Amino acid sequence: MHITQLTTGEGLLVALYGFITVMLMLLALVAVVNFVSWIVRKFEPKKPVSPASYEVLERPAADGKYTGEVSLIDVDEKTAACIMAIVSDETSIPLNQLIFKRIRLIKEGEK
Repeated sequence: MHITQLTTGEGLLVALYGFITVMLMLLALVAVVNFVSWIVRKFEPKKPVSPASYEVLERPAADGKYTGEVSLIDVDEKTAACIMAIVSDETSIPLNQLIFKRIRLIKEGEK
């Protein structure tokens, strides 16, 4: 088998053809996805949007009136603050929207 060397211009031309081929395939994929999405939307039943869905729904208050106090049982304030910050970060809920009523230390062997 005889392999020929490509000149720089020929190599660039082959690379350009490859790039154009990839872009055309991506464009075809976008077209197919949009077409399938259009077909699915045509057969999907339309749901009327109620005005209540646009309003901000208030959650009912927790049992009793919350005074903002947190009951700390065998936990210092610094540790409680760290726990509250970690819960806020892990749940992606702002700290001012969380309500902590009690934080207590669970000792080993305790449930």
